[in-house]
Amino acid sequence: MDSSLASLPSRPLAGAEKVAAILLSLDRDVAQRLLKHFDQVELRRIAKVAASLGTVPAAVMEQLIEDLIGQLSMDGTDLMGTLGQAEALLMGVVPEEQVAEIMSEVLGKSNEHFWRRLSTIPETTLAEYFSKEHPQTIAAVASKVDPAVSARFLALLPSSMRNEVMRRMLTSGPISDSALRLLEAALQDDLMGAGASSSSAGASRKVAAIVNQMDSNQIEEILQSVAETEPAIAEDLKGMLFTFEDIPSLSPRARAILLDQVPTDRLIVALRGANESLRSAILPSLSARMRRMVEAELTAGDPPPRREIIKAQRAIAETVLKLSEAGLVDLRESAA
Repeated sequence: MDSSLASLPSRPLAGAEKVAAILLSLDRDVAQRLLKHFDQVELRRIAKVAASLGTVPAAVMEQLIEDLIGQLSMDGTDLMGTLGQAEALLMGVVPEEQVAEIMSEVLGKSNEHFWRRLSTIPETTLAEYFSKEHPQTIAAVASKVDPAVSARFLALLPSSMRNEVMRRMLTSGPISDSALRLLEAALQDDLMGAGASSSSAGASRKVAAIVNQMDSNQIEEILQSVAETEPAIAEDLKGMLFTFEDIPSLSPRARAILLDQVPTDRLIVALRGANESLRSAILPSLSARMRRMVEAELTAGDPPPRREIIKAQRAIAETVLKLSEAGLVDLRESAA
């Protein structure tokens, strides 16, 4: 045995350490069912403790779990609490973005998932919000979000403010981790939290999620109706919508990324309901072997029920929106 491990004191665990140690030693499914009963503050505490728990001697664990031994799989080895174990403990219990937020706090680092989500907010909304903020704050945000997003919302700011922001980005040092987490928390509350749900951006996202499930004629009718009285909101809403028929508008790179994520059988069903023009725009993005296989399937057998075609097409459109939210494709990027 490693002498450093052998020399560890067999001290009793206290407080949250006991909880973290027991959860780490339980079967993953059992641990995750238990974690669903903790609130966000408790989850953060457990994650922090689990990440720094280090090695817990088996003897200590045996004392701790005397009443729970039937549920554990100790096999006589020491238990190790690590960052990976702490993150795995949370997966499946809370949404992915909350896992990212909690672990970024544990690591003392910026929450990259948060900044990707912020990059999906329309530039008009970002410009309106940041026009009231200090140039140093805007500079910090512009340095974190996608450069294309920064360029678009900065272009909508007054030239004097935009120039000052760029100057500060060139001359200011990096923002501290603690200040960055405070900034993330404030932006979460203002732009993506409960306070944002009543804003035009929050409302647009909710409406977009509904409208995306409608057919193209209904979508066009809704957009025209909104544009008659609220043209800016209609434009923001349009930027959040995507249907299967919009795939030709994606750049070749975005199309390739999308088709790499879509199961072949789903693509075949979706294309069974597409016209020749749409098929001709999509098929060249496939590899030569895959294209031959798909084309052969499209001419074989009877077409599936219309509801199955619509279901497949909507699933592919939803994949595009998820890729866009993750920052992997840009819906505004031209296909040309």
